[in-house]
Amino acid sequence: MQYLFRQVYTLLGYVFYPFIFLSFFIIMLFNKPIRKGALSRLGFIYPKESNKNTVWIHAVSVGEIVAVREIVFYLLDKGYNVYLSTTTVGGYEIANKNYKDSVELFYLPLDYPNMINKLINLISPEYVLIAEIEIWPNLIYMLHKRLIPVYLINGRIGKKEINGYKNLQFFFKPYFNMYTKILAQSDIDKSNMISIGMPEKLITVTGNLKYDINYSLDDEYIKELRTLIPENKFIIVAGSTHPTEEELILKTINSLNIKDDIYIVIVPRDISRGEEIKTISSKLGYNLSLYDGEDEVYEDGIIINTIGELLNWYSISDLVIMGGTFVSNVGGHNILEAIYFEKPVIVGYSMYNFIEIYSYMKDSIFKADSVDKLSEVLDIAYRNENLRNEMAQKAHNLLISNNGASMRTIDIINSHQYIS
Repeated sequence: MQYLFRQVYTLLGYVFYPFIFLSFFIIMLFNKPIRKGALSRLGFIYPKESNKNTVWIHAVSVGEIVAVREIVFYLLDKGYNVYLSTTTVGGYEIANKNYKDSVELFYLPLDYPNMINKLINLISPEYVLIAEIEIWPNLIYMLHKRLIPVYLINGRIGKKEINGYKNLQFFFKPYFNMYTKILAQSDIDKSNMISIGMPEKLITVTGNLKYDINYSLDDEYIKELRTLIPENKFIIVAGSTHPTEEELILKTINSLNIKDDIYIVIVPRDISRGEEIKTISSKLGYNLSLYDGEDEVYEDGIIINTIGELLNWYSISDLVIMGGTFVSNVGGHNILEAIYFEKPVIVGYSMYNFIEIYSYMKDSIFKADSVDKLSEVLDIAYRNENLRNEMAQKAHNLLISNNGASMRTIDIINSHQYIS
């Protein structure tokens, strides 16, 4: 039955390939950054052939790329040739910035047998690490068929994914059994995994790799950023924002009559929304400019128009408002990056995709339980410097005390004797 389902899945993939190709082609015409990724995903560009001991890590996007950082450096230190795949432009650019030429970076092609076979032949990995929850049936099946161990690392099942996987358990369950080990972020994730049919005997809780963060920023560049900001301004960074959130934050600042004291840095999750946000801010009385790396002083704040700037701005902020938490369909973003820099963080009512982190940090961050509560919470955070510092320090201490998931992950792989 599994064979039949996979054949149907593959056949449908080939039937729809012309439409997928056309969609990618249209996107490529209007979006230059996605061009290389699209050609790779369609099977026209592949990584170079490996010529030594190789480990392949797949990390779908920015958050996953950052999370596997310590594991990548450990493998490189052990002399392994690391192949790192992603599926997003943001993930590719962050990986390129973090690792440069030390890894073989590429976009994962679509899940077609001919493309996957060619990729495996080129890489010839000793084993494969797949971050969080990425289940590609043909990829997993072909690795399993060749006796190449596959580990699901930093595994998590978000609230949005559970029902989908439960409904399709008849299709996915055989592939769950093909993993060598499934390493979960938390007991909550382990329970969710078991509920969708993942075998309990394969699951071990190793913690969240995202707690193992260690950033090194360019001090000279940070100094340059500070020169963009007028003196005596309180810097609020709105990180990874989504539609409606920028307007909410700007209106809230207006309602508190603190606009003249605030320097707002908006970092949208989708940087293509820059002009849209600029228009919204202008209507609300803000003079915000799109920041693309030029050294220029802006009056009320800026809208970041480049990828990879968020950490730099977190490091010089006075307060962070986390995007994706004031809209119901996103479920939040990673607050640990701001916490790493000992910054106080405000989150909204929606953190269901980071429930384990939220549950652990909830007493050391500012919480707005509804959109209407943001004004009250922002007012408290803005006017109480001692409280801000206390919350930021408490959260940072919790972060540091939870380091170690990377080494626990590596130890389990070591125990299977696939790393010498």
